[in-house]
Amino acid sequence: MSDERFDQDLRSVLQEDAPRDVPDDLRRRVGAIPATHPATSGPTRPVWRHPVPLWIGALSAIVVLLAVGTLQFRPAPQSSVVGAPSSSASAQPSPSPTARANSSPSPTPSHAAAVTACRAANLVSRILSWQGAAGSRIADVEVTSTAAVPCFVRGTPGLQLVDSSGRILLDSATAGPSGQPHVTSTDPTFELIPGAHLRTEVQASNYCGAAPAAPIDIVFTLPSGGGRFVAKPGPGVSSAEAVPPCNGPTAGHIEMNGWRR
Repeated sequence: MSDERFDQDLRSVLQEDAPRDVPDDLRRRVGAIPATHPATSGPTRPVWRHPVPLWIGALSAIVVLLAVGTLQFRPAPQSSVVGAPSSSASAQPSPSPTARANSSPSPTPSHAAAVTACRAANLVSRILSWQGAAGSRIADVEVTSTAAVPCFVRGTPGLQLVDSSGRILLDSATAGPSGQPHVTSTDPTFELIPGAHLRTEVQASNYCGAAPAAPIDIVFTLPSGGGRFVAKPGPGVSSAEAVPPCNGPTAGHIEMNGWRR
């Protein structure tokens, strides 16, 4: 397009076919511009009605699309904190195998393994009293644990009635196996903490031997090789009633009535 034609088209647009929103001041200023080039003859067209080459439109559309896509899909800036270990993660390291092993509950030892049978060396005993009953004599006996740790007493000990010279007056072993130290499956277990007591009653009957020498003691032999301990008369206890009378030619007998608290 020539310069003269462009000037004529611009004047025609602003004076006749321009959109309504073109300011009047702009119309007047354009109209006052002198024509540098005389207009050529023939009909004129507004400049925006002049056909634009197709390749210019396509190129413009591609440029616009690329600009919009770049703005829309540009990745957001990554924060320098993203991907870094959090403070809570660094403050809480995973437990080591040793820590996991230590956190497991440790097995509790069984009660039976912790407490053992009392030994005769850790038991002291005394006769609290004697009393007579229908040709027999009954002693009330107390046993105390002197062990440093808990222990237990279970079963029936062997028994002997002895005088001060050590002579055996009556022996439970003469009754056979029932008179020997033994433990049965039904025997209760009595646990004794240090200083704790047990009680029992020992019954003696039918002694027909020579007169014994006082004081009279009772010897206990514990089951399972637990040893022997001697119950001596306590303070103020007389042995005058300790020896049972002779009731005939039958063998004498001594037994106990079980353990109790």
